[in-house]
Amino acid sequence: MPERCPACGAPAQDDQEYCLDCGVRLVPGRRLGGLGYAWERRFGRYPGDWVVAALLLLPVAAGSATAGIVAGRDTGPRIGSATVVATSPVVEAPPAPPVQPEPTTTAATTPARRPPPKPPAGRPGLLTWPAKDGYTVVISSIPARGNGLAEATAKAREALARGLRAGVLDSGKFASLHPGYYVVFAGVYGSLDDAQRAARSMAAKYPNVYARQVAR
Repeated sequence: MPERCPACGAPAQDDQEYCLDCGVRLVPGRRLGGLGYAWERRFGRYPGDWVVAALLLLPVAAGSATAGIVAGRDTGPRIGSATVVATSPVVEAPPAPPVQPEPTTTAATTPARRPPPKPPAGRPGLLTWPAKDGYTVVISSIPARGNGLAEATAKAREALARGLRAGVLDSGKFASLHPGYYVVFAGVYGSLDDAQRAARSMAAKYPNVYARQVAR
């Protein structure tokens, strides 16, 4: 069956290149096909079979590009993705027990005995009679009753303050003295003559002094 001109519909042969009625170029049917006829009726001229191939490849290319974009999005980093970090519960250690102070034991201390007071520097103490017989100078004899010892001690200290080596004797402890008195004496001498010379030197301070033997 002969082909027809796509423009005017006039019949045409298979090897006819132009329409004999309207002069439109005819493309063989094996090359044009139904799509070519439709194209030529619409636009008046058919550019060639490459249009069909391009139209067929266009969806394929579009699908490939879409697949590439989706694949690129899938492989990229996800924005806003949350990172879950596993944490262990914090367990507080129990407080350490308070340190108890060690009990202190106080050892019983015995109060130390105080030594006897020393005489002031430069002021000697009362003279004590040695354990032997000798001679001395008697300054005063005070009865032992009442405050006799205190008075005798005060008298002896007065003699010390005036530069004499004085002390107090209990006359009842010595056989050469009359008992019942506290004797205020000055110095210890080995002879009566030495005691008498000392008494004369003391007469200016104590006019009533005299030398006396002291024996047990």
